Amino acid sequence: MNNPDDLPLRDIHLPAPVSWWPPAPGWWILLIVAVVLVAALLWWRRRKLAIARAPATLARIELEKLRGAWVEQGDPQRLLRDISIWLRRASMSLTTRREVASLTGSEWQQQLASMAGQAVFSEAESKLLTEAIYRGSLPAGTDIDAAQLLAQCERWLDASVRRLQRQ
Repeated sequence: MNNPDDLPLRDIHLPAPVSWWPPAPGWWILLIVAVVLVAALLWWRRRKLAIARAPATLARIELEKLRGAWVEQGDPQRLLRDISIWLRRASMSLTTRREVASLTGSEWQQQLASMAGQAVFSEAESKLLTEAIYRGSLPAGTDIDAAQLLAQCERWLDASVRRLQRQ
């Protein structure tokens, strides 16, 4: 018999190690699914924020229209009336109609302050705004700073939106 050491045999050859690239088709599918899920999640979150901010955005547009009407006409009685209506509409858009629609006088002033988390309007300004719709004209000697009043409306809106988003 022949000696096994004399036979022309070679040792066991292992195949080359499996490369990590290119990945198997399952990994490609998993990657695509993950990218689609992340994109859908980002889109959903952005859409949710846009819907939440829509009333505030519309309120800002309306406030700019009021500012333009003031610059064009300069009628303080109309400005007070329009701001009072704007505050009511913006409040109903940010909260519910049931919470805001029936409030008048000091209750309305308290609601505006609680929505913003602070009193934005002074006592005299609040009184003018709550009574502006019902007055035929401003009381004699009443002087309003329209730019400041419009800036306070903007500050009230910003504070109200921030406070409602935290809740």
